[in-house]
Amino acid sequence: MSDLYTLGAFLAAIVVLVLLIARFKVHPVATLFIVVVTLSLVLGIGGEGTIELVTTGFGSTLANVGLLIIFGCVLGKMLELSGAALKITETALRMFAEKRVPWAIALASVVLGIPLIADTAVVMLIPIVSALAYRTGISMMKLGPILYIGAYVMTSVVPPGPGPLASAALLDVSMGEAILYGLVVGLPGVFAATLYLSRLKTYVAPKPEFVEHLVSGSETVPGGTGTGAAGPGAAGTGTGSAGTGSAADGAPGVGLFGSLVPILAPILLIVIAALAAPVLPEGSPVTSVILFAGEPTIALFLACLLALPLFRGRWRDKATLNDLFESGLRIAAMPMALTGVGGALATVIRDTGVAENIAAGIENAGLSPIIIPFLVAAAVCTITGSNILGVMTSAAIMQPLLPELDLAPLAVYLACATGAQIMKHANSSGFWVTTTLSNMTVGQGIRSIGVASAISGVTGFAVLYAMTTLGVI
Repeated sequence: MSDLYTLGAFLAAIVVLVLLIARFKVHPVATLFIVVVTLSLVLGIGGEGTIELVTTGFGSTLANVGLLIIFGCVLGKMLELSGAALKITETALRMFAEKRVPWAIALASVVLGIPLIADTAVVMLIPIVSALAYRTGISMMKLGPILYIGAYVMTSVVPPGPGPLASAALLDVSMGEAILYGLVVGLPGVFAATLYLSRLKTYVAPKPEFVEHLVSGSETVPGGTGTGAAGPGAAGTGTGSAGTGSAADGAPGVGLFGSLVPILAPILLIVIAALAAPVLPEGSPVTSVILFAGEPTIALFLACLLALPLFRGRWRDKATLNDLFESGLRIAAMPMALTGVGGALATVIRDTGVAENIAAGIENAGLSPIIIPFLVAAAVCTITGSNILGVMTSAAIMQPLLPELDLAPLAVYLACATGAQIMKHANSSGFWVTTTLSNMTVGQGIRSIGVASAISGVTGFAVLYAMTTLGVI
């Protein structure tokens, strides 16, 4: 079987993958399975060998990442339903003056994007953001996309987002490194995107259903203390700090410290374990405890336990201990399936000689190897509309190429994560959720969300490229 045939079969498989998902709307899990099996058969593995490769790749990948995805999704659901997400948002708004409201929303979105999917953050918080837009006169074309982009970037680059979790597992990147360096490339991306969005001039009013209660002056909301006179920015005397209105009324008694602990605790445990492992005496009780608590699966499960006090007396109820966990499992089902089949794709690529052919093609073209995972992830995300699929697919493709291209797994992980942010448009659920709830047209959504997502990805990759050039990674 010639090298040209092998490479052609692989490229055809990627084209079919994209067409089935983007053009014919076939479910990504089914599409990946079809592509993996067909590619394996075309490359001469045979029926029995194909089954073995697929099941081995699927099983070994989920063995590493399955529980992580489950506990990460459960934690996000707990923070959503307990009111912790709203509390974090209100506190961020109190920290900034009125003219800095966009940056307050960006800060809250970044924090919430670590455990929550970006679409969820928008649906939860858009009423608060719409009220702020009404009180301050700031366009929803700024505030709505800013609410989305912070969470979108974080869920693309930092575990326990399902995409980063799966990508780190496929590439064998430690969770401590994935978190630390994910923040290093992610935060500049959020900053650049927010800076762009905050300078947009087009005014878009909030949806009437989100602010009609303010027109009658019946309710005080974060962002001002005015009486709700009609018209944007009518409450010009507001201080811009978060008020004491209804934003957190659904979760009375939820404090900021308690809301942040389940988010920050697993990150700290994982990072401490990663930093302490090389310097602590091997086999000592202290070392064992730190490494056990910092193991990502344990750390995320402990975070779920730490979120229980947010429910106060309701933590013992079946709705909290059972139903909520089932809700998290339902959310985790698709990322788990995608991750497993992505692992099978990586196994096929590694065991059929495709990796060597791709590596040789990259070398002959004279391209910098680190650009390849970035471009692959960007292409998959732009065409399919899924940053999760972009991260995982590019990681699955690149994992067998690491030895051939002499790339550090961490660098490839970050290239996949930054590339998978590019770009959101009309084939993305997050684009439609944010555009619709922010009262924007499709064109306004492209100018705001689409451009901002491209800016965040390119900025993050520029930071990564600088680190690789300087030898930091």
